[in-house]
Amino acid sequence: MSGATAVHEDDRAPLAALLSFLIPGLGQAYNRDFRLAFLMALPAVVVVVLILAATGKGSGLLSDLFDVRVLVAIVVVDVALLGWRLVAIIQAHAAREPARPRRWTTWVTVLLVAATIGMHLVPAWYATATINTLNSVSLGGRDPSGIFARPFPTPTARPVVGPVPTAEPTPAPPISGRVAVLLVGIDSLPQRSTMNTDTMLVAILDPKSGPAMISIPRDTFGTPLGDGRVYNAKLNSLLSAGTHDPTTYPLGGPGSLKAAVGTLLGIQIDYMVAMDLLGFLGMVDALGGVDVTVTRGVYDSFYYNEYDQQTGFYLDPGEYHFDGHTALAYARTRYGIGDNDFTRAARQQELLEALVRDITAADLLLNLPTLLALVGDSVASDIPVEHVPYLARMLEKADLSTVERLVIQYPLAYSDNLTDGTYILIPDIAAIQAAVEAMLTVESGPTPAPD
Repeated sequence: MSGATAVHEDDRAPLAALLSFLIPGLGQAYNRDFRLAFLMALPAVVVVVLILAATGKGSGLLSDLFDVRVLVAIVVVDVALLGWRLVAIIQAHAAREPARPRRWTTWVTVLLVAATIGMHLVPAWYATATINTLNSVSLGGRDPSGIFARPFPTPTARPVVGPVPTAEPTPAPPISGRVAVLLVGIDSLPQRSTMNTDTMLVAILDPKSGPAMISIPRDTFGTPLGDGRVYNAKLNSLLSAGTHDPTTYPLGGPGSLKAAVGTLLGIQIDYMVAMDLLGFLGMVDALGGVDVTVTRGVYDSFYYNEYDQQTGFYLDPGEYHFDGHTALAYARTRYGIGDNDFTRAARQQELLEALVRDITAADLLLNLPTLLALVGDSVASDIPVEHVPYLARMLEKADLSTVERLVIQYPLAYSDNLTDGTYILIPDIAAIQAAVEAMLTVESGPTPAPD
């Protein structure tokens, strides 16, 4: 008898592996092992049912993309399904013939295994990167690579007087009812020597009165800080001053600005989100642009673009699909015929509403790598990461056709000049708070509370 044992060869082994690559269990059925085929197919069927259920619930899918718990679950299920598919592929091949390095059939199955691993690495990477970005953004500017970590100019004067109060703990953000978020745009373009918040807009989500937006002029002067002191400088410099001088501003830059804006409006500002202008440009491009209806033409021959070039900016009334460059110009221009800071603020509100209205879960998924890089470099907030999906769900359920808008201007504030000729706006705080209260007590269409 020969000592060598014949090894069975079957050229159909990679076909069985391919079938289980396509649908776990299909290769086992091809090998006529139907019991094992059922066991291999069952987990895949369960995952497909869960995916269909998630996509079938509609708008909730978008908020789930911001839920760390959902993202962690995606990673766990993805890794488990990867292991299950690998077992199905390798078993389907092995049932026909053992793997041998010299056989071409083995290398075909090896390629299938590599392709399977690659397919599952992509969603796992996306989910993990999204978790990391959410955590980074929610650090409230404490991330050493975040936009609040960039150099701030040293203040030349102390615009507040009086004893510095002890910083009190910030109250816990709400998990239901009205939520107010201060959105600030930081003009930190390369040619700038300052980092002023030239855009300050409060977005309010209220299940009773509906969504609202309030724009605060950058030249607002003499804003109460909420601790008995007054900020005797333009409000757009407070973030920089508070970040640079924590002794005078114990709440820090973001906390001081939130407190001041909240005191000015007579409401609590729960969160703050800051974005630099180039990040805004990139995100609009990454999302494929934004549809905007221009009701009032813009004719600004003095406009300087993001590269500090005087290009002018001109738009006739009409329907437009803006790219990031055009959207940024539309949000920044203010020297056109009949334009000023107040008309610019109104355009910014229109643009924000259009962006929120147009964004979909598909947009986020298809452009996720670019968006993650842009958000990580250009956005900072103090929103706890566990509250992000709640806010996203509120935003999805809000009726954007009923958005109330307010731009603080005359007669809510009046213009004046400092002794050196600097233009400022003096707010009528009582009138502003009355206008905000009236806006937020008007019952609009019902906005369902988030699940």
